[in-house]
Amino acid sequence: MAVVALAALAGMAGCTKIADDKPNAPTSSTEVTDGGTLTIAAASAPVDWNPLSAAGDTTGQRQQQWPFYPHPFLTNPDTSVVLNKALLESAEVVSTDPMKVEYKIQPKAVWSDDTPITGKDFEYTQAVQDPKKCAECKAAFTEGYSLITSVDTSADGKTVTMTYSQPFAQWQALFNYILPAHVAASYGNLATSFNDGFGKNVPKFSGGPYLVKEYQDGVSMTMVKNPKWYGDPAHLDTINTRYIAGQGAQITALQNGEIDLAYQNPTVDTVNQVKAMSNTTVLLGSTLTYFHLGMKTTGDVMSDPALRKAISTGLNLEDMRKRTVGQFAPDQPSSKSSVYVPGQKVGGIPAYRDNTDELNIGKGDTKAALDILEKAGYKVTDGKLILPNGKPLRDLKMLTLSTDVLRMELAQITQSQLKPLGITVTIDAADGARYSPALRAGSFDIMATGTALDLGSLSLQQWYGTKAARSFGYSSPEADRLFAAAATELDPQKQIDLMNEIDRTLLSDGVVLPLFANPQMAAYPSKFGNIFINPSKYGTTMNVEQWGLRK
Repeated sequence: MAVVALAALAGMAGCTKIADDKPNAPTSSTEVTDGGTLTIAAASAPVDWNPLSAAGDTTGQRQQQWPFYPHPFLTNPDTSVVLNKALLESAEVVSTDPMKVEYKIQPKAVWSDDTPITGKDFEYTQAVQDPKKCAECKAAFTEGYSLITSVDTSADGKTVTMTYSQPFAQWQALFNYILPAHVAASYGNLATSFNDGFGKNVPKFSGGPYLVKEYQDGVSMTMVKNPKWYGDPAHLDTINTRYIAGQGAQITALQNGEIDLAYQNPTVDTVNQVKAMSNTTVLLGSTLTYFHLGMKTTGDVMSDPALRKAISTGLNLEDMRKRTVGQFAPDQPSSKSSVYVPGQKVGGIPAYRDNTDELNIGKGDTKAALDILEKAGYKVTDGKLILPNGKPLRDLKMLTLSTDVLRMELAQITQSQLKPLGITVTIDAADGARYSPALRAGSFDIMATGTALDLGSLSLQQWYGTKAARSFGYSSPEADRLFAAAATELDPQKQIDLMNEIDRTLLSDGVVLPLFANPQMAAYPSKFGNIFINPSKYGTTMNVEQWGLRK
């Protein structure tokens, strides 16, 4: 029998449910043996081997490369963020005026070539993400790093003190991957080492529990234990990654014994398939990434706030939930906020608010949507929306990811829901190589995507800040003001209030339409243990050293 756990995250909406009569606690630790091999499927191979670069900072690439790097903080399956005691003795704010953060590195922490992990690695990692120090470095994030005015290291290299020009609320989210300074030196200057050295070369180093033994481009990657790993010993001898595009193809490979772990967004079909497999553990859970629709706010027609408001009013977001994730996770609620997922807490304080209800967004109110259009000079003639200038509205292009069944379904539902408004939507189903570039370039009118909320205001600022790293053209002085305030606010309640102000601003401008927290599924033979759904954007490999064969 398959063991199925519907795991709702601690502090999130919902409760843990166990199917059948076999309890399976996805957040508890299981005793496992040493040795063995596990093969995990990945949808695509890395296109950039630098997880901190704009091109390398994607869900799949982050998860694949997590085992090679040191990380100051970890996210538990219950969403709590904890110190990584394998790497650090401590990390804390030791001064608030100016703000100073002190990291104490474990004496035994070394890279796989026996070079100590020191403040030099923190210093390099900060510099390549600070435009003042490296304007040519193509970093995914610069926020926070650019506020660090000095990096001071003790004589032994094991105590690092960062001084900030102003308070920075999300300091724990920084340095999520620490790059080796001594390897960077062999690649060249800051820009060359960051963009080309780390970006183009399969890592021969590791500061984590595993390292790359062999890589076959687009086919597979083989990881083995890092003999210099300084944390609790890893259990599995070998972890293979096989590149298999498509959720269905991965489940077929699992059924055939070609892989041992499928970690993916679930669909009705894939959930039913794995539930029918014998001796298989299936975990379903929510994450801190949420699905949403977005609209471009610039261009010939989408720059009109009235059109965007009508679309936001006419779409039925709850219907989208019921027809997609509601088919296999009926208890998963709609997300009526773009800044927090349902039930989320910050500093122990409830943070989530139903802001879409307050603004009458996403309720499928066709009459109200048509009234908005009529007042703005639009009209519907023979089922076609006519612009105020008398010309028919062109077809709106909706960008989505062709290999993601859920996103394709969302695009099709959007298409049908907007017909009563006289709006024709054409679906641009992009493959994995074209999707992200098209998203960042703003090559769409409407889009379906997911955003990880691990980084608080930074998660949103990267998309919606004026000229931000991933901006597709949206610009709002009010949003920029709120982003800046939230980034420096250390008081949890005040930060929550600011974040909800950000939410109402983005929702009112029609740039985002929240749907639901991203569901995730892990399916694997029940002989393996300690494989969990991790709610963070870094995925299931966050505790890879704990994976193993059950005793």
